[in-house]
Amino acid sequence: MASSTRRAILDLLAAAADTADSTGDVGAVGAERGPERHGLSAAEVGSALDLHVTTARFHLERLVAVGVVESLQRRGAVGRPRKIYVDARSRRPGLASAEALQAFTELLTSAWSAAEDGTPGDPERAGERWVRERAEEPAPPVAGTRGAWLGKVGMAVDLLDEWGYQPELGTSAGGRTVELTLHDCPFLTMARAHPEIVCGIHRGLIRGTMAAVGEDGADVELRPFVTDRTCSARLTTAATFHRPAPQRT
Repeated sequence: MASSTRRAILDLLAAAADTADSTGDVGAVGAERGPERHGLSAAEVGSALDLHVTTARFHLERLVAVGVVESLQRRGAVGRPRKIYVDARSRRPGLASAEALQAFTELLTSAWSAAEDGTPGDPERAGERWVRERAEEPAPPVAGTRGAWLGKVGMAVDLLDEWGYQPELGTSAGGRTVELTLHDCPFLTMARAHPEIVCGIHRGLIRGTMAAVGEDGADVELRPFVTDRTCSARLTTAATFHRPAPQRT
């Protein structure tokens, strides 16, 4: 993901995905019926980026290995099926914003970039850093009431909504613990292949958001795949709530 060539390939496949229509038949061997997902062969990628087809195929297969790209067998009118490569981010149950998709690509790049000792970066720290770098105001004090705490959790809900989730919210422990049920991860294909990367990024995003609103002491737990298509995030504050002062009229 740190390779400029692989980023160029991802951009190329993303542009191909943008041309997808709604013919109702994916046209790929063994794939479900649905909107067609447009992709490119290794030869087409090589031609577009002035790479030898073997070099293009090598980079494509590496991207397949980390779950960012998928390979499909596309039937033609005659002859053997043709192997094409598609942007895995285009196959998402939820609808993430364009900004979130771009940010996710940047975070994947950061998480997979090799450190000096050759080990991958920390995806959770990458997610936290992404939020921290975009914080525009100093963090407010820790919430002292249930309402103030829930208002801060709402910031994380808004972020998750932007990233393609529609969280369901429930509370326990007198409102000190909030559980967010997350349905249909927008990056489900990659999450199943590499939960330690994708879920780590999302855990960092939530933790970074809570820190940005002054709740860096909150406990953040993300439980991936509670069901086949559902994850759960649990946020708990260590603060002691007090009753708000009555309003004078």
